[in-house]
Amino acid sequence: MASFMIIATINNSNYLTKVNAESASGAEHMILDLSVCGRHTYGVTACMAYCNEDMKYDQFIYSALDASPISFDALKELIEKRNAEIMERDAAEERIRMIEENMKNLQEELAKARAILSA
Repeated sequence: MASFMIIATINNSNYLTKVNAESASGAEHMILDLSVCGRHTYGVTACMAYCNEDMKYDQFIYSALDASPISFDALKELIEKRNAEIMERDAAEERIRMIEENMKNLQEELAKARAILSA
């Protein structure tokens, strides 16, 4: 196992954490697999793993300077919170769709009843 620095984007904020994994893609999936895929967004919108060799390049340095350091456990909590927000928004959107559909059906039923009364 090797150590990797991960920069993950959650709700438009970048976070830097360290994980141990077999590969860079394995390290990234430790984060990405915690995320939900909502109707309009993801819990984690970006994730990049850097090994010791990669950390000497400008891409990592500039990305790390823009990221807030965080423990893996604290990052998991942020992801869980973001997942809950996404699921709540998706549920609200679905509830609105159902209510609007019911309103349409009730309006049609109301029109039919009024037509009977006016006949």
